[in-house]
Amino acid sequence: MSLRVRVALGLVCAAILAVVGPGTPRAQEAFREVSVTREEATCPRYRLTVDDGERTDCWQPGLTLAAVDEPPVSDAPRGDAVSAGPAASPAEKKPRWLLAGLVAFGEVAVTAAKATITFDHTSFNVKDEGLFGANTEFGGADKASHFADYYVITKELAFLYGRLGFSESTARWMAAGTAFTGGLVNEIADGFTKYGFSWGDLLMDALGAGTAVLVTAAHVDDLVGFRTSHFGAYKHDVYSMDLKLAGLARRLNVNIGPLRYLYLSATYGVKGYPNNDVAEQQRQIGVEIGLSLEEILNSAGARRDTWWGATLHILGDNIRFPFTALGFRYDLNHGKWHGPNSGNWP
Repeated sequence: MSLRVRVALGLVCAAILAVVGPGTPRAQEAFREVSVTREEATCPRYRLTVDDGERTDCWQPGLTLAAVDEPPVSDAPRGDAVSAGPAASPAEKKPRWLLAGLVAFGEVAVTAAKATITFDHTSFNVKDEGLFGANTEFGGADKASHFADYYVITKELAFLYGRLGFSESTARWMAAGTAFTGGLVNEIADGFTKYGFSWGDLLMDALGAGTAVLVTAAHVDDLVGFRTSHFGAYKHDVYSMDLKLAGLARRLNVNIGPLRYLYLSATYGVKGYPNNDVAEQQRQIGVEIGLSLEEILNSAGARRDTWWGATLHILGDNIRFPFTALGFRYDLNHGKWHGPNSGNWP
């Protein structure tokens, strides 16, 4: 699926969030932001592992993030109570199945349309493209793209289903099911075009969706994540696996100052593909330091509890924008290091 389609899907999600409203109950706690002040909440110490019921939303005064498994609010006064707005009525607690169905249908329909309308049709065919080998058409960049894309789709759909009133676990599995179904439909549709059905693409779709399920189920999405890239037909794209320094600092209860606005990332990208000049082809794995647009947006007050904040986060949290990171890359094809550079151009 192209970047344009993914952005459109994200904006549709944000629009639905605007209709649903930030007060929807049973929203997926792993993704929900709750604004508090220094007087309203007291931050506990954090560890690298989080027990059920332990909050993970504290940082500096005025900056608090995702509340994970927030305990019920009792009638007794508490010094660390968080004001999350008035209790929802019983009618509001019902999952919104119609909207959820429209979201799932829309994702699958857009994917199918993209694969079938824009290309000439052929008889059904299957292509064994390989995975990340040096002799594959795109050097594995297309497979990295499928993994990162379906991680992002699953994560965002889980957030959306949570906002539609489904429990965290239900939202997570609905998101994975919707994403994988879209990937399967996409590959079947590709089978009737020149691109062919690719088991490798479908495998990476499943791995991306499954990884999103594991990360969110373990409640470590404040520590790690994956970002996609669609800026240069693979040769200028860099896909990243990120360690979020802000989340690590919160877990350790350490003030790292402006370093919280950075990611430490492992990356994958290619150069010189898909042309046939072997001397120019590179498969690059790298390590880099880059900007955390997610943390910057939160600090600026742009949070996911508003439609505009959700829209900005869909883009800022999930896309590795060019020239926002600096690092070193190792060319697997030629055994040579490159850098420091941004990884995108040249």
